[in-house]
Amino acid sequence: MNWLGKDSNFTYMKIKKAIHYILSLLTLLLGVYLVIINIPNSDLHFEKYIPYLGYIAVGFGWTIFISLIIFILSFILGFFLFFTGRSKILYIKYLTNHLTNIMFGSPMLVVVIVFYFFIGTALNVNSKLALGIASLTIYFSPFMMKLYISAFESIDKNQLVVCDLFGFNKIQMYRYVIFPQMVRIMLPPLSGHLSTIIKSSSLLYLIGFKELYYNLSTIQSKTFAYTEGYLIMLALYLLITIPLLQLTDYLEKRIKI
Repeated sequence: MNWLGKDSNFTYMKIKKAIHYILSLLTLLLGVYLVIINIPNSDLHFEKYIPYLGYIAVGFGWTIFISLIIFILSFILGFFLFFTGRSKILYIKYLTNHLTNIMFGSPMLVVVIVFYFFIGTALNVNSKLALGIASLTIYFSPFMMKLYISAFESIDKNQLVVCDLFGFNKIQMYRYVIFPQMVRIMLPPLSGHLSTIIKSSSLLYLIGFKELYYNLSTIQSKTFAYTEGYLIMLALYLLITIPLLQLTDYLEKRIKI
């Protein structure tokens, strides 16, 4: 009977949470609906976008692709900066600090423009894809480095002493002991970080790269259906980012530090 009572209470709590979740979501949707219907001349014509569904899908695909590439490269470069920032060679350490401070102090929009119109021109590189990925990778790498630092500081330093006792060299210590724990600690913020990268990829429209924002903006200029375009844009970005944010919440609950 005791177990039955516990199971019934657990089921009741799950149903209660589901009901409140659905009601809160419906409240937000109702709010969006009320805003739309009260906009002057709010006669929406989403059908104007039907002939361009393929073009939208291409931009959507490119947004996901470049975001994943930027995420992977910034993850790797952030790890490299984590090491160079801890270097005993002051020149390398200070160089890492300067790069980090420049990125932290610069607007992302400015970084993208500088990379494409100045650095790209100086290096005689014309690829919008390469320069777009490079600019956002360089921008996000110092932020990734901070995640590594926070994760490293969360690790019990007694483990490093044990590694020395067992004769581990630096590479073995990081490969088998430190890095796996750092990744485990970083998993929740990493999914949120990917969400930020996806939203930030829209800035690549400034250099004419045909990602989601650029393609939808092009369709808006052809159809003059601007409100519909922004609503579609919002829905598609949320379609990518909300699952990632839900994954972040899930990982934070599952992974106990």
